[in-house]
Amino acid sequence: MTKQEADWARLGYEVDAASEHEAAGSRYALLRNDSGDGLLVTGDAARRFTPAAADLDGREAASPWCVAALTPETAELLMQAFPWTRPVRRDQRRFSYGMGDRIDCATPAQLEAIASYPVFPIFAQQSIRELQLTRRSFPDVIAAAAFAVFAADYREGYGADGDHLKTLSEIDLALDAGCTMITLDCSERIDTTIAGLDRDARRQRWQKLPEDVRRHYLDNYADRDYPFIGHIPRSEVERIVLVFHRAIDLAQEAWEHIRKRGCEVDFELSIDETVQATTPLEHYLIARETSRRGVRLSTVAPHFSGEFEKGLDYIGDTATFRRELESHQAIAEILGYRLSLHSGSDKFRVFPHFGAVTSQAAHVKTAGTNWLEALRVVAVCDPALFRRSLEYAITARPEAERYYRVTSRVEEIPVLSEVADDDLAALVDAPASRQTLHITYGQLLHEPWFRVPFFSLLRREAGHYTTFLTRHTRRHLDALGLRRS
Repeated sequence: MTKQEADWARLGYEVDAASEHEAAGSRYALLRNDSGDGLLVTGDAARRFTPAAADLDGREAASPWCVAALTPETAELLMQAFPWTRPVRRDQRRFSYGMGDRIDCATPAQLEAIASYPVFPIFAQQSIRELQLTRRSFPDVIAAAAFAVFAADYREGYGADGDHLKTLSEIDLALDAGCTMITLDCSERIDTTIAGLDRDARRQRWQKLPEDVRRHYLDNYADRDYPFIGHIPRSEVERIVLVFHRAIDLAQEAWEHIRKRGCEVDFELSIDETVQATTPLEHYLIARETSRRGVRLSTVAPHFSGEFEKGLDYIGDTATFRRELESHQAIAEILGYRLSLHSGSDKFRVFPHFGAVTSQAAHVKTAGTNWLEALRVVAVCDPALFRRSLEYAITARPEAERYYRVTSRVEEIPVLSEVADDDLAALVDAPASRQTLHITYGQLLHEPWFRVPFFSLLRREAGHYTTFLTRHTRRHLDALGLRRS
């Protein structure tokens, strides 16, 4: 320990020795403190950083130093000094895993969880809805991942996913922040009313489409035979076009917008936000037409059959799932991209099928599992806070149900006064309480009575959190058939 480090220790700071790195003659290390962390920079580079406070400013000293707050601005300077802390594209790595961190402190545990697995991690993964509910921005999310990667000296690359983006302006927010993956959510351009129309009404809607649109799809797809798909009758082409043609247009518009900006990203087309499961015919026509228009698809997320509810295992017939998955995988292989499985947290019943059929060349998105394992820490270490949190979540659930489809009922949650402290952690696994806690993260994180002790607890009990999250994440990876080296 240097004299300066000894001085920091006397002031209550702890230098994270594992995070010490040098670049261009300057030294960098994370300072840990109960009231918050900072980045200690010593050397000429310190003058480029903004100190977190006046008494942390030594930029004019004979030997310059500075302690900067862990902000997006600090992260950008850190990424310039250490390019391996900046998110990158997947490149040719086969399996990618989205692990969105909603609480800005899960990445260290996620790094432990994926150690030795053949995984390209997407540590920074958030949708606009998640950002609004957690009151963060894309730069905040990427900064948290960059600092964690720096602290762990992780140099194998990670991605940043602007998830479920619906407009060009939302895409711009993600690109401006440095996202290396864009997931286009086409749900607002998918016409779900077509399914309820009879034959005559559907025909009338078809005739209202511009003639050049009708002619293009009929000439290129109707009454043709395709491998693994079979014959596509004209009536089916008309139905698919009525439902999805605006979504296809949006995919082309979004891709061309990204290319005009000169950005290189992994582009995912999400068509899973629909009422019904995506048929192989729909998948093939949408993806083939999108690719024909020059869109370079990295992944496509169909709506697989069955229910993929938040926080619960797969609900449905696994034999049907696998049979349809095999068709979707064949299409993906023909057209040259990978499949993506959304709402992947805890879908253990289908993971062996998904891993086997895709040969682990696929993408899986998870997010809520990180939050739930954090709540497991609360249940174990602060029963009173957990009780209050679940009681609040029950009252907040109706508002949260505006965003999520769930079928469990709050009436299935036990009376908390009848649950012993030692049994509270089991409520993190019980379906009704698990879903209730899962979908109310936004409301809970807005409450100071929860937020302040919650993050303080996670700092104190980081070991517990790492143990819980590592165990749960590896259960996912093992079920998908991934093996540690």
